[in-house]
Amino acid sequence: MKNTDIFDDYLFGKLNAAQKSEFENNLKTDGVFAAAFNQHKTLVDALNKYAERNELRKALKAIHEKEFGNDAKIISIKQETFYQKLGRNVAMAAGVGLIAVLSALALLSTGGYILTKQNNAITDLKREVDELKYTQDGIVEAISNVGEKPKYAPANFEGTGFAINNEGYIITSLHMIKGADSVFIENSDISRTAAKIIFTDPKIDVAILQIDKADIYKEWNLPFVFSNRNCDLGEKVFTLGYPRKDIVYGEGSLSSLSGYHSDTTMYQISIPVNPGNSGGPLLDEQGAVIGLVRGKITSAEATGFAIKSKQIINAIEVFNQTEKNKENGLNINVKKNTLKSIKRSEQIKRINPYVFNVMVYKAN
Repeated sequence: MKNTDIFDDYLFGKLNAAQKSEFENNLKTDGVFAAAFNQHKTLVDALNKYAERNELRKALKAIHEKEFGNDAKIISIKQETFYQKLGRNVAMAAGVGLIAVLSALALLSTGGYILTKQNNAITDLKREVDELKYTQDGIVEAISNVGEKPKYAPANFEGTGFAINNEGYIITSLHMIKGADSVFIENSDISRTAAKIIFTDPKIDVAILQIDKADIYKEWNLPFVFSNRNCDLGEKVFTLGYPRKDIVYGEGSLSSLSGYHSDTTMYQISIPVNPGNSGGPLLDEQGAVIGLVRGKITSAEATGFAIKSKQIINAIEVFNQTEKNKENGLNINVKKNTLKSIKRSEQIKRINPYVFNVMVYKAN
């Protein structure tokens, strides 16, 4: 059934109780669906008012003819020229036409006819640094004084990544590091260090990096797991990421179990996410990773999307099954979660060392 038919059935009371409840839930949780419905309702209201005005005119004309006959004329107290009257009628018709065009555009867009591909309506959340672009290693080696911390050139893009195991592997968003000349990671515990790209999956927009220096992760003890369970609508969730230089916490709930255009590989979340959040973890109340932040709807605030952890686990399993990776495949922590039943602030303290600011340098 077309969206327009569903909208009309709702407006004219043709839906049963279950259908009406599902429809109203979609209005609350799906911003694109709600916007299309509001445009359609505006169109219907405008057409109804236009029809009512015509009916009123017919009724008044009938009364006039009955009382005064067909030849009598009504003279307006305020005289109106032919051109004024013509302009008023044209303006009314144009107004109704404009509403109709806008509504049609909204409905076509919602149905996917105008959008050439799904990602057009989703903003990638990589953070572009508004300074000069640098190539190669992206590092300025100049040190003004002995012992002073090196001064680094700003990255082209920055975002977020987080560990998947204790072996120095970090997951992030592919759209952020695609075409990178070099990639670095850092957080409050780890100074800037290089990482190399070892795995990508364009279908779900994820990439896995490996830290170059083994001594950085030799003491790692990952506190969280990647959950493979089916989550429930309305579950409380939280994010950690780098929309700025310091790590930022966000909390909300799962507002839909599918993403934009009902994409079953993603969740929709009611958390404000911003450029720089790309690649960050989405976690449940027990501190288990249930997704990776992907982007947000360009036209809606506090509406984000995250790739489901189940999709990530499946992608890594496929990677490990290839002939060259059977012996040295990627391990992903799915068993040991030490964050259960502890307060949120403590969960965050334990997770923070394993969430990183990812800095991407690209050649000109």
